[in-house]
Amino acid sequence: MKTIKSELLYKGKIFNLLKDTLEHHGRSFIREYIFYPGAVTILPFDGSHIYFVEQYRHPARKTLLELPAGKLEKEEDPEECAKRELQEEIGFFPEKLTLLARFYTAPGYSTEYMYLYLAEKLTKSKLPEDKDEFLQVVKLPVEEAYNMLKNGSLEDAKTIIGLFHFFTFRVHNGHT
Repeated sequence: MKTIKSELLYKGKIFNLLKDTLEHHGRSFIREYIFYPGAVTILPFDGSHIYFVEQYRHPARKTLLELPAGKLEKEEDPEECAKRELQEEIGFFPEKLTLLARFYTAPGYSTEYMYLYLAEKLTKSKLPEDKDEFLQVVKLPVEEAYNMLKNGSLEDAKTIIGLFHFFTFRVHNGHT
């Protein structure tokens, strides 16, 4: 695959929209995609509860229950981003962070690459919230979070992936 031309169609605050002309085996074609610098999502676990945030997501036109998450700043280390986002969104600093997974969120139309961390040994530490985020912290017992995953009431992909990793590889292998 060879990129012949790349055009910036839109430059936004959160993401950019690009249009690339590609060539493969003598044929050219167009791909439009969102450039997003990457993100982290964090599963905060205090030994018996998991912390979530409820926030309005305009494209979904509703409030969703999600694991805390945030965008990587330019050249920011994902682990540092996870620590910052956790303090901004739920008011805790993780003494222990474990990388559980890395994945593309929507590779058909976005460059977003996400790092999923388990945060443990949480201590109170609050950073100022982003001015355009309106979050409500929700602390759920592990069993309730498991039941929500099982009954399909969660709709956010990163949260579903995070909980599947936690319950499959952490809980069922006797690590909690």
